[in-house]
Amino acid sequence: METRPESRVLEIATALALGIVSVVTALGVLQASIWTADAGRFSSDAADARDQSISIGVTSQLKQRADFGATLEARLYALRQDAALAEDDYITALELETQLQGVLGNAYNLPDGSFDEWRAAGFPDDANPAQSGAYLVETRGLGDAAILTSKRLGELAKTLNERAGIFGQASLVHALALFLFGVAGINRLRAARVVTLALGAGVFLFGLFLMASAY
Repeated sequence: METRPESRVLEIATALALGIVSVVTALGVLQASIWTADAGRFSSDAADARDQSISIGVTSQLKQRADFGATLEARLYALRQDAALAEDDYITALELETQLQGVLGNAYNLPDGSFDEWRAAGFPDDANPAQSGAYLVETRGLGDAAILTSKRLGELAKTLNERAGIFGQASLVHALALFLFGVAGINRLRAARVVTLALGAGVFLFGLFLMASAY
């Protein structure tokens, strides 16, 4: 039989253990629910960003093709204008200038002065302003940014879901610890109570280890 002080100490230890495990379990469930909600929001935002990247990407490709076609058409007018000026045919040169400016005016994202620089360089094939690095950044930058944003949000959602899953497992482990502490609370044999308390403490610590591994 247990002496009264020893019994009282074990009862207090059991009560404290039940309280601590209950609080930790509740906090773990709360944190898991927060992570799950955040993961859902990030997944939704990732899907929106992915849809936007597709829309922006298609639009930017169409604009680039249109601008590339405009530069080639404008180059044709410019070459014809140079030929007209060489023959002192200023009327034809003026008409070609009007057509040239009309084509360039319909371009979407050509930087100001970029066609004139290309013309001054002799229209090299590898320097078309609609294929330059600055032009591609300006045209495709938003689409690429949306793709990266979608990828990052998807990674965050996956990470939070994994953390929530680990906390869910830890909650099950803590439920087992609560069961063991409950058994210890009703057990009248000192040795059995001590063993059950020790088992419960071990299970509880394992649950804490799982929670810590989520970070």
